This record gives sequence, C-alpha cells and structure tokens, in this order.
Amino acid sequence: MPVRSACSSILLEDGKDNLLIDTSGGHEILQQFHKANRKPQDVRNIFISHYDSDHILGIVPLVRVFHHNPAPRTIYCSQEVKEAIDALFTRVAHRHFSPTQEHLTFVILKDRDQHEINGWKVTFFDIRSTRSPQMGFSLTFSEGEKLTFLGDEPLKDHLVDLVLGSDILIHEAFCLHKDEATLEAHKKNHGTVKEAALNATRVQAKTLVLFHMEDKTLDTRKEAYTKEARNNFAGEVFVPVDLDFLEILY
Repeated sequence: MPVRSACSSILLEDGKDNLLIDTSGGHEILQQFHKANRKPQDVRNIFISHYDSDHILGIVPLVRVFHHNPAPRTIYCSQEVKEAIDALFTRVAHRHFSPTQEHLTFVILKDRDQHEINGWKVTFFDIRSTRSPQMGFSLTFSEGEKLTFLGDEPLKDHLVDLVLGSDILIHEAFCLHKDEATLEAHKKNHGTVKEAALNATRVQAKTLVLFHMEDKTLDTRKEAYTKEARNNFAGEVFVPVDLDFLEILY
C-alpha cells in the first residue's frame, strides 16, 4: 500500500463546476484540498468507482464538511457503493450524514448509463472487475475533447469501443514492468506502466495519465515511469505525484 502518497483521488474542474473522482482513503483528503488551495465545501459532484477503502473512506470527512456547508451535491456510484456508504454511516459520523442527506442526491449507475454533468456528457460503464463491482466513465467536454477514466484496473477488451480516440486516458499503472514480479501487480488486478502505455497506443489516445501507483519508487517516479511509458506510447505522458495538475487547453 502507498504510504507516502495519496494516489487514488482526482479533482476535475473548470470555471463553472467540478467532479471529484474517488475520495481517497480518509481524512488526508482534507489536507490535500488545503495544500492545493481548494475548498472541499466547493465540491458539487462526486464519482466513486468502487468500495475499496482507499477510494471510498474519504467520503466521511467530506460529509462532515458538507454538514456545515449545506448545498445541493450529487454522488454518482453503483448500488453496491451506495450500500457500503449507508452501512459505513450507520456507525461512523451518523450525526453528520443524516442531516446532509437533505441536500445529497445519489445517482445509482448501471452499465452504459449516460448523464450530463456541468455540460459534460458522461457515459458510465461497468469494468467487469472480478474483485469487487467497479465503474469507470468516458466524458466528453462541451468543446468535444474526450477524457476516459478506466477505474482501478487495466483496460478491458469490452471497453475499447468507448475508450477509442480518447484525448486523455487515465489508466492505472501500479509499478514499472521490471518490478511486477516483486510487487505482484497482476495478483492485485493491476498492471504496469508498459501495459498502460500499450493500451493507450491500442486505443489511439493522445495523452496518457497514470493513476494509482505504488510509492516505493516515489522519488524517481516521474523520470522512470515517463521513460517506460514513452518507450511504448507516442503520445503525451503525464506522471503525477500528489498535488500535480494537468491543464486541459481547448
């Protein structure tokens, strides 16, 4: 498990609104908002891909913030994630969750559901994980650029038609290819940087953004991961560490 970085939450924003992609593993998400000079109370839309702890538990401190800053908010998730959230709040921070529900709308997602968020057209999809139910999405901005978030596992064959031609492909990459045998990415249903890059090539993506990375190699991540990705993908490569941002220019 990563111990020096929080690699499982992304804030997508424009001048009008935002979408928080997963909520990280706990209270550190509030610290990250502070460091990024962003206010968690400004979050209006949340997508939670699945109920693994490092993707869902940040909902607790966020709900505490929402309790003291009431406003309409929407959470997009599967039925299984909704049930996990309900079960969590029966014991944890219930006095915050209960009054917050008046302003909180849950949109329960099914495979290939389509929604509009902030003027963005979003198609949500079931990645068909064998570990736990999990969703991803492909989003088209109003200007036409396409961003795809694959979730916490490598690209699956049944998603190629949705992913094809993505301007930005967010793909998990647990470790370098040479480290797979040691870190056992495949046993965790994860992949390597090389595999993510080959998938980006396969679907003709323009920019590859790596996500959900181990942090034993954090000090050399940018250089080493970028090199391996570029050896297998001709497009742009973005290898973030905490609080890095990627600006999308239309």
